[in-house]
Amino acid sequence: MNTKSLLSGLFVGSTIVGAITLLTTPTSGKDLRTSCKESARKVQKGFEQLAKDSQTASIQLKTTAKVGKETFVTVGEEVKDSINDWKKDVEPALNQLKNDIEALQKNVEQSRKAID
Repeated sequence: MNTKSLLSGLFVGSTIVGAITLLTTPTSGKDLRTSCKESARKVQKGFEQLAKDSQTASIQLKTTAKVGKETFVTVGEEVKDSINDWKKDVEPALNQLKNDIEALQKNVEQSRKAID
């Protein structure tokens, strides 16, 4: 959501509510002015708090993105290293299997020749 649109909507809504309140309130002018000033202060404090919260959220989002990126890089490197280690561990067994299969094929061929 666009922050500018949100703030504009809040301002327009507050203005409309304020105008309706002014037109329908049964209080005296002095009380009404005091009430309006208090409401304006509350709205201003709300906007200030919204700005602070937005800044905090932005900082947290940037920090989270940075940490996430670093984590993905680290995990990627660790997975790559693990795969390479696994390949090194499995390679002798694969070579032995290939040798065993070749020996078995030679035995089968010799057995066929002997039978024929």
